[in-house]
Amino acid sequence: MKKGFIQIASICVINFVLNYLLLFPLGLFKYLDTPDLKMFGLMGVVVSGIPALTTILFYKLVDRKPVRSIGFTLVRKDFLFSVAAILTTLTIFALVVVFAANQGIISPELNMEAFSKLDFYLSFLLVMVSWLAAAFYEEFLFRGYFVANLNFLSTKKLYVMTSLIFMIFHIFKGYDLLSNIILMGMSCVFLTIYLKSGSLLPSTFTHFIFNFTNTHLIGNSDIAILKYSGDLGIYNLISIIAFSLCMIILTKIFYRKKTGKVITNRQVYSS
Repeated sequence: MKKGFIQIASICVINFVLNYLLLFPLGLFKYLDTPDLKMFGLMGVVVSGIPALTTILFYKLVDRKPVRSIGFTLVRKDFLFSVAAILTTLTIFALVVVFAANQGIISPELNMEAFSKLDFYLSFLLVMVSWLAAAFYEEFLFRGYFVANLNFLSTKKLYVMTSLIFMIFHIFKGYDLLSNIILMGMSCVFLTIYLKSGSLLPSTFTHFIFNFTNTHLIGNSDIAILKYSGDLGIYNLISIIAFSLCMIILTKIFYRKKTGKVITNRQVYSS
């Protein structure tokens, strides 16, 4: 068995056990679905931060590689891509909500009242940091660490393996076929961004804004800017598909490399 597979199996077991212990024996799972947004934010940082730190230490001490080799540059192109990804994501979800409202499915409104409450800003900040921590953790593990240890695989096999394990790690949230397909698809989108950019930051910011927008910025959350009650139904799936397609298009526009897998530090290895 290649060393990379052993490393991947080891870090997956460690993270799976950590996630289980944090969510269930320690009882933090209830805070990930609580209406108390401050507790959601705080516990979200804990649930993501501890496994993230563990994975970083594992890479540094066991793999014996510098953490920067995963790729944390933010050159002008990466910054512009991240800004474009954030603005595009917000626009997509807002347009889908407006379209659903025109169909009479929901009744959205701008939550301007929230801005007058001091508590809003603290909750907003904590939730934002929580989703940023979650995005960084998942990108470092499932994109950065996986690519660093599986660079001997073909690009297709790399996509399959990372998306499957990414989906399996979300099993604590319950099993649903459509949700699992979406998770695998999203994994492929984030992996594409990482492989093409060579930096973990663009995929992290893209991952972050998707989760933050889809769960709190737009919806029935108390900190939602565009707030509505009810269920988007099929329109939620449409927004996810539109998001995925737009991110792939943006990646092709900003990163015009033809072929190859970006492993670390923008080095390109043919697949």
